[in-house]
Amino acid sequence: MSAIETTAHTKLTPRLAAALEMLGNGEGKTLADIGCDHGKFALAAIKSFGYDGVIMSDISAPSLDKARALFESFDLNDKCSFKCCSGLDDYSEGEADKAALLGMGGELIAAILENGKSVAERFELIVMQPMRGEAELRRYLYKNGYSVIDERIVLDAGRYYQLICAKHSSSENIALPEWFPKDCYQFGAVALQKREKELLPMMQRYLGIIENKLADSKRVGRSPAFLLREINNTKALISLYLGERAE
Repeated sequence: MSAIETTAHTKLTPRLAAALEMLGNGEGKTLADIGCDHGKFALAAIKSFGYDGVIMSDISAPSLDKARALFESFDLNDKCSFKCCSGLDDYSEGEADKAALLGMGGELIAAILENGKSVAERFELIVMQPMRGEAELRRYLYKNGYSVIDERIVLDAGRYYQLICAKHSSSENIALPEWFPKDCYQFGAVALQKREKELLPMMQRYLGIIENKLADSKRVGRSPAFLLREINNTKALISLYLGERAE
């Protein structure tokens, strides 16, 4: 299945639709939707991508009640289960095949993966969409044996979102490509290799923000090393994007 149904109850925002596409075909699979909120993402996974089942979890009981009511309205109670918990606390190893962690901070996503390490490392795929803290999340993945399989950049309602698809593959750190700026995690090597359409304008916007912050700092007699490093790394990535394809 590839087309995402767009009824009033299943229509997804561009960032959520992209996340579901990255998770891919769900036949014979169970999806863990961690931080499920209203349940629309999990419902689309069932109806448009053929997932055999979904496990929806959220720290908010009212959110789970909304998701439960949504699935009941579609008579899909046999396809779902619910957990009121923080992160992966109530999951067991192998209970789900794939996982989605969407719409939360990158540092929080990293903490969920770390606190539920034995469960997280068993997932075939994990799709993540941080609202902020992309560098912290990407650094965690590389430093904890996760291979980044795919990345997408989505412009949704005037805001750029980075989506990361990864799986655990090693007990060792995963190195960034040699051609990529050292210790640069704000943007992804996979997205750059793919020449993601929205990556260039996102980097250009980010560069402008960081340059303005540096200018403000200089006016009070400071030049933070972090800002200088971010500016240099972003300029290097823009040059790579515009130049020959990175190998």
